[in-house]
Amino acid sequence: MKRSVFRKLFSIEMVIIYTVLVTGALLFSFPFIWMVATSFKTNREMASAEAQLWPTAPRPQASSPYIDIEEFDAPLGYSGVSESVWRQARPRLEQLFLGRIDDWRPGIAGGGVSIESGQIDPAAYRGEMVQGLFTLVGERLSDTARLAGAEAIVDEVSQSVDDAMLARVFDRVYRRICVGAVRVRSSDYQIHAVSAGEGWGLVRGDGELVDRWQEDEVFSELSLRFTEDQPAGVIGIQPKVGFESGDIDRVLISCRGDGSWARVGFDVVRDGQLYRTSEVINFSDHRWREIQLRWRDGLADPMQRRIYYWLNPVGPAPKGSPPFSVEMTVTRSSLTGAWVDKVLHQYRAVFREIPFGRYIMTSLSLSILSIVLMVFASTMSAYAFARLNWPGRDLCFVIMLATMMIPPQVTMIPSFLIFKSIGWYDTLLPLWAPAIFGTPFFIFLLRQFLMTIPKDLEDAARIDGCGFLRIYWHVMIPLVTPTIAIIAVYTFIATWNNFMGPLIYVNDDRLFPLAMGLFKFNLRAGSDVGLMMAAAFIMTMPIIILFFFVQRYFIQGVTLTGMKG
Repeated sequence: MKRSVFRKLFSIEMVIIYTVLVTGALLFSFPFIWMVATSFKTNREMASAEAQLWPTAPRPQASSPYIDIEEFDAPLGYSGVSESVWRQARPRLEQLFLGRIDDWRPGIAGGGVSIESGQIDPAAYRGEMVQGLFTLVGERLSDTARLAGAEAIVDEVSQSVDDAMLARVFDRVYRRICVGAVRVRSSDYQIHAVSAGEGWGLVRGDGELVDRWQEDEVFSELSLRFTEDQPAGVIGIQPKVGFESGDIDRVLISCRGDGSWARVGFDVVRDGQLYRTSEVINFSDHRWREIQLRWRDGLADPMQRRIYYWLNPVGPAPKGSPPFSVEMTVTRSSLTGAWVDKVLHQYRAVFREIPFGRYIMTSLSLSILSIVLMVFASTMSAYAFARLNWPGRDLCFVIMLATMMIPPQVTMIPSFLIFKSIGWYDTLLPLWAPAIFGTPFFIFLLRQFLMTIPKDLEDAARIDGCGFLRIYWHVMIPLVTPTIAIIAVYTFIATWNNFMGPLIYVNDDRLFPLAMGLFKFNLRAGSDVGLMMAAAFIMTMPIIILFFFVQRYFIQGVTLTGMKG
């Protein structure tokens, strides 16, 4: 009986302990989870009024255009309107909206959008339009109407729903692919408009192009139906350039995506040569954007933010090709492919827009140099303080410990003046060379550990003919491996995350380590939270991976350092 009660209490205690541990782990890991999840989001998701932890799932489409049935949420009520009033007003508002929608009909300049032809789903169109009108009306409803009752709400809404509001809602729910103006930049940095939006034609694929216009802008709307036999559609344009096509340095194409995560590629013919984009481009949003294409033969600063895509040479252009032409290929993505593209979207942008690989290699080189020098200097100094007898050893050790009391802010300016006077300013030497002198804390840590090693091991090695260096290398170093692992991890973290050092000593962008490179990138693209979270996650991952590989030595070193011999 007593044993069963004890087991029951013990099991309850273990459940409580593990519950507390798991809860604490989740709480402390939440910022990291939020950072990773944010790096998977698009800019549109970040700008959403409702905060959400996880990114929304991509929804590839079998055809375009289509109606986005998730653009607006179902109305649950209006702020300041009681539940009883809302129950009375909602069905009347819904009937009002449906009547206005049916009377208005969706239309776009240059040709209407036919619901009956099957181009868009009538039920999805009417349902999403109603939800959109509920949302927009709720944003504009006056406080007087909210407090007056259902009749006042319906009267005010009936006056506010006009063609402009219907067109605004339709523009948000009607997803389509559009292509517009084409501009080129010449080698003298002049921008030339070679097409105002007309001239696009369907090259191949199951679909059609419809000419549209909005105010003074002309563009074409692409209608595509993807099948297994034809998973892509190609449209092209052959604009006339008023100068030699060989002088074209960059192509700028205005387009609008449908948010279906379809992949987009470009083929450009220039002077009898065919060039093609190899980087992944997705229709991740439904807003207008200008895609920039650039040849690699142009002069480009590798340290500047790259917002364009490279055009790589493929070979000679097909026979009969014009001096200059552009083709855009739209390929449907599978659900798996769309998820892969969405997860990697921000990370691809990070490596494209900034020289992230260069920053990583610089930080990695500094970390390796600092670890090697720090371990060598600290172990040698600790061995000398712990196992060798020499005049003034204890006094020197006390002086070394006293330097730990000096704040680094005190030595910052003198160190800068010294390094500048010897010509090390704007170089990487001040970031790794001081490691050759070791660190007082690491020397103290190793010295305390070496003091616990029995002297008999050293005497036996000396009898076998070992000198001081062989005893250091073959006897002492293997015994202090756990402590060396601690020093290596701490040194890597300090060097990898070092921001103050590069800020003080480095002025050349080409020498920036990762921390300084991210700071520069934040100044230029700080408003793009998704990009910054992707860059921060890449910077954090090496530290996490390193800890998982050396955690056994790390824990062993912390345990053994506190033991007495």
